[in-house]
Amino acid sequence: MNKKLTYSLCAAALLLTGCDYNEDNFPGYDSNVIPDNVTNIVYTLTDADYETIGGNVGTNKYFSANDMPDTYLPAWLAETYFTADAGSSANLTYRFKTIYPHYQDIPYDVLTEDDYTVIYGEGYNNANFLNASNVGRMYRILNAKYPEPKTDDLVMVEYQYSEDGVPSRGETIASWNFEDLEEGDVDAIDGWYVNNSGEAWAVREYSNNKYVQFSANGAEGAAEGWLITPAISISSTGLNLAFDVCVGYWNADCLSVLVSTDFAGNPATATWTDVTSQFNLPQEPASGYGTMASAGIMPLDDYAGQTLYVAFHYVGNGSSDNRRTTTYQIDNVMVANEIAAPVETEMRFALYEYTGNGWYEFENSNHAICLSMADYEEMGAPGDHYNFDDDTPSQVYLPQYLAKHGGYALDGDTCTVIFRRYDGANSVDNEQYIYSDSLGRWTYCDLVREETRPYRLNGSAWTYDPSVTITLEVGRNIAESATFYQAIVDWVADNYPEYVTSYGNNEYYFGSSAYQNNFDFRINAWQGQGTYPDMTGEQISALMWERLPEAFPHALEALYPNAAPVEGMDVTYTINFGIYDGSTVTYTIQYKVVGQGQFEYVENSLQRIS
Repeated sequence: MNKKLTYSLCAAALLLTGCDYNEDNFPGYDSNVIPDNVTNIVYTLTDADYETIGGNVGTNKYFSANDMPDTYLPAWLAETYFTADAGSSANLTYRFKTIYPHYQDIPYDVLTEDDYTVIYGEGYNNANFLNASNVGRMYRILNAKYPEPKTDDLVMVEYQYSEDGVPSRGETIASWNFEDLEEGDVDAIDGWYVNNSGEAWAVREYSNNKYVQFSANGAEGAAEGWLITPAISISSTGLNLAFDVCVGYWNADCLSVLVSTDFAGNPATATWTDVTSQFNLPQEPASGYGTMASAGIMPLDDYAGQTLYVAFHYVGNGSSDNRRTTTYQIDNVMVANEIAAPVETEMRFALYEYTGNGWYEFENSNHAICLSMADYEEMGAPGDHYNFDDDTPSQVYLPQYLAKHGGYALDGDTCTVIFRRYDGANSVDNEQYIYSDSLGRWTYCDLVREETRPYRLNGSAWTYDPSVTITLEVGRNIAESATFYQAIVDWVADNYPEYVTSYGNNEYYFGSSAYQNNFDFRINAWQGQGTYPDMTGEQISALMWERLPEAFPHALEALYPNAAPVEGMDVTYTINFGIYDGSTVTYTIQYKVVGQGQFEYVENSLQRIS
């Protein structure tokens, strides 16, 4: 019969005596100095302990792959147990958060003009979107942005989309999108004339797009600003002027668009033509901001063969009795021979995965789901901006979503949900959920579990020591010892059942007893089992000692299946146990971990203790 063994075994450390042992295990050991505080610490960290450790650990109250326990716990042990002597050991239980790296730190990439150029090539105007015919070529953009991808790499891409929009192709004489400027107040832009009073021109950014803006909202009185382009050579007919504008909190027309052919550095001495009527400067909204969009297109044929300057002139007032504080945001100033009519676009996003053969849109499975725009809309409030934030927390909505879309789930099944989170900007986040039959629903799983890690004080430093010392106390009704011996008895029952007694807790192949919790080496007891009829007492005694080292791995493999080697150190399991041959004698034996759940006897480690 094959038994599936699941045991809980408490390991206790035993301080072994003898000069050879101490000299081998504690370099610098002085046999004339007897440590008086060799202690075995068994401790579970509290919230106060995490706070003492500090940093992310103190904030989170757990360790993780980013904050490993070995980085902090040796120092914490040294400070907390400063009176402990060499040879002391500690088994510390702490909280550890498992992080699945596959879904961590997924980039959130908003496509730029240069990215769309990969699809369209050079020479197009207003080509800041994908359409139905080329959205399937997203892989070309990702190949250009990520030239050395690794299999299973993920990236979420945000882009503009128009079902049937087509960009225009033509020669661009001059264009400015302000993307190379730093955010904040600005009093100089390379080649431009910038002047202001009462308030300042500023560079702002929204949804990964930069622009310049002016507002008298913060002014105590009158505010004026001039923003004049560098000289533009209008070499021929067929050229056009265009720019994008967004208006916020409109309460008066404060912006004029002017052109001049004789500007020489002082707007007061130049001749200006007001061309504001050629453009559409919105007179809304009265509250909040509108949308950045084309202000229109102005033909420049009347200026062919001349040098032209374009000025944005703001005149406002922040005083309460003459309040004129409309905010104007200006972007994408352009002179080109073909400027297409504005294309209506919508924001879209999708998660892409590199499979080893190329970039493909991520496919949902029972194990991981990436929310689509339709998913957010179905959930209600998250569909307002296609993300979760403090006002629409993911853990409120996702259990219900998984109840509908998580498929047929069994108790303990987990699913990782990948989604957009907004915290000043959009980013990619993920959470894991677990299904409970008893609850009948999906619940958030924070992936924090308790772990126990062993340390030993070698000399003056605490170090991670995965080696284990097991003391099997002799005597009846000792559950921990009985669990260990019963694992040996069960192995014998599976392989040599004739050696197991009728009680099922003793065997005489190795001599282990889960009743007395020892090895029974009485020759008459072995003979009484009736399995050694032709052997002398001396032969049976020799067989006992020959087989003894073979007994322990059967219990170790059943009880410690997760024991594993550690690079750079020997991981050993030392077992202290009793043999009864008329009186009880204590022995120790040692095994080296040579593979996952695999143990090898350390030659000559079987020694009598007392």
